[in-house]
Amino acid sequence: MMTGSYCNCLICRLETSFIAELSDDRSRGEFRLFTVSSYMLSEFPTAVDLVRKLRDPDNHEQNPSSDELLLHLLNRSGDTMFRLMLQRLLLLVFIPTIHRTTSQITGTFPSLTRDDTAQHLFAVLLEFTQSKELRSRHSHVGFTIARKIRRSAFRWAIRESHRSLRDEREGTPTTILETDVSDQDSHADILLRQFLGDCQRRGWLSSEERELLTQFKIEGISCPELARRGGHSVVAIRHRIQRLLDRLRRIAQPSGNGKGEQLSLFVP
Repeated sequence: MMTGSYCNCLICRLETSFIAELSDDRSRGEFRLFTVSSYMLSEFPTAVDLVRKLRDPDNHEQNPSSDELLLHLLNRSGDTMFRLMLQRLLLLVFIPTIHRTTSQITGTFPSLTRDDTAQHLFAVLLEFTQSKELRSRHSHVGFTIARKIRRSAFRWAIRESHRSLRDEREGTPTTILETDVSDQDSHADILLRQFLGDCQRRGWLSSEERELLTQFKIEGISCPELARRGGHSVVAIRHRIQRLLDRLRRIAQPSGNGKGEQLSLFVP
């Protein structure tokens, strides 16, 4: 990682990918265009320089403060021309927090996978950066975001662990998930495939997770059959699919991102 060791987990791979994308010639030109009208941002020659500053709030070699910079970025998040770049910047800034929190969660709750935990926290971060609660703050912005990530992580982990224990003890009713597979027409299948592909390209799904959801949502393969093929218990596969669907519903929430139609495909 930019700060700390690289462990080749999903979070570190995503960081490497974002840094590479923000460092190519096209992205450098986009960043210069983004900063040209901002006295706060014009001091940073590259997006990576800005991320380094925001990750190190104690670095006073440059002004303005990290709080002011974060607020400035958040206030510009409605700029559709630079939305993807802003999203990547914010994700990069808080990747160390997500990495540490994911390690804490998976160490405390061994039933939760590292990828599922990380992807949940990325969704929490993106959702919170669009919230009125955060926009109303004028100080300690980075601390507030990091605290939100950690608190949401442990609350989610506790809920998931309780649900997993309950499912193992009582069994998961098939109707909860099986009824989530509706008879979509070809247009809906195309939309869903496009959405899953987009999620994989952005790092929200691994290729294995994308294939699992494709088989379940589009091909209509039942949970018992998927469990048999993968050598897992039916409860485990249902639980994993439910977590993936919950995550994608959060990511697809319509907030000016054009995902409203895809979102409907994940609502039972």
